[in-house]
Amino acid sequence: MQDIAERYFGLRGRRAVVTGAGRGIGRAIAEAFAGMGAEVLVHYHSSKDKAEDVVETIVKNGGKAWAAGADLTDSAAAKALFARVAERWGACDILVNNAGDLVRRCNIEELPDDLIETVLKTNIHTALYSIRAAIPLLKKGTRPSIVNLGSIAAHNGGAIGATLYAAAKGAIHTFTVGLSRELAPDIRVNAIAPGVIETDFHIRHNTKERLQAVAKNTLLQRNGTADEMAAAALLLCGDGGAFITGEVININGGLWFA
Repeated sequence: MQDIAERYFGLRGRRAVVTGAGRGIGRAIAEAFAGMGAEVLVHYHSSKDKAEDVVETIVKNGGKAWAAGADLTDSAAAKALFARVAERWGACDILVNNAGDLVRRCNIEELPDDLIETVLKTNIHTALYSIRAAIPLLKKGTRPSIVNLGSIAAHNGGAIGATLYAAAKGAIHTFTVGLSRELAPDIRVNAIAPGVIETDFHIRHNTKERLQAVAKNTLLQRNGTADEMAAAALLLCGDGGAFITGEVININGGLWFA
């Protein structure tokens, strides 16, 4: 059985950059990749201590990882981050664009200009700048793959006050599909669109009562976990997903039927 897991999900010798990997889904993906043999760059913006804790956990479990900080809403900072990747690895095999946030709920008619800019930069520019800087390194990599983090909000328009975030994630879905055509056959590009996942993201932006109500309305009668998102990322980046590109994989327990 171990041989089968290694065949389809093994990442031994691969080099993976996971953005926003200090917590939540990003952390779960970084730890899963390292557990399957990849060396992982644990990127952070402001969560340096959390990113270093991820690295410590990975190393303690026998894996390889290092942390680096960058504000990926800034083009120059993204270029500098991947310059460090080039210096250390010379190439890159996997890029997971997990950095993003709702920032805060706000109805459209009340949206201030600075919040519009922040939400769009946090969710679109971070992926765009990272991908643009990473492509030359990915082209030198082994069976290179990009995974973007989308959202169920891109399909249902998001909850009240999250319409702009939903629109930004919709852009990520469209960008994923278009980019898969542009970069084929050299680099595969896919996205994961989570439903409600019980991480600090949803804890920060929802009440306990709302999370319970969402779980009740989900076909599987529960919310998802970060580890379940990491499992999908492993599939998309391992040889088990070698014939998958241009896809947005929806993982929401049937929530979108609610």
